[in-house]
Amino acid sequence: MIFVKIQKLKPEEIFGLMLGVILNFIMSMLTSGVLHFSNQIVIWVNTGLIVFFLILGHYIVSRKVIDEKKRTEDIIGLKSNLLGFFLWLIVITIATLLNMEINRTAIMVGGYLTILLILLCMNKKETN
Repeated sequence: MIFVKIQKLKPEEIFGLMLGVILNFIMSMLTSGVLHFSNQIVIWVNTGLIVFFLILGHYIVSRKVIDEKKRTEDIIGLKSNLLGFFLWLIVITIATLLNMEINRTAIMVGGYLTILLILLCMNKKETN
């Protein structure tokens, strides 16, 4: 069984995560009013960047108070989230152009699995 190590977050880290939530909220508000594409593209744009903005907020605010390992994890997380987001956006766009409807759950699960696979590959590459 895998046990998650619970650690106390520094105030800067908590503030960074809250900043990430705010950034994601602003992005969702902007894209909902601006994007007039297929519903499934809007769904992915609004939900696919949630983790990215959490990591971004954490990194921006706490990069000077966290250790090198956490900074590296944040950078790898940012890169893998962006790469996975855009790869899945391409898939969703192609599906839309082919008039294929994908339900909301499949859009989110497929996208986050893509991001997770990229993250695992990047972490494996980093450890080698």
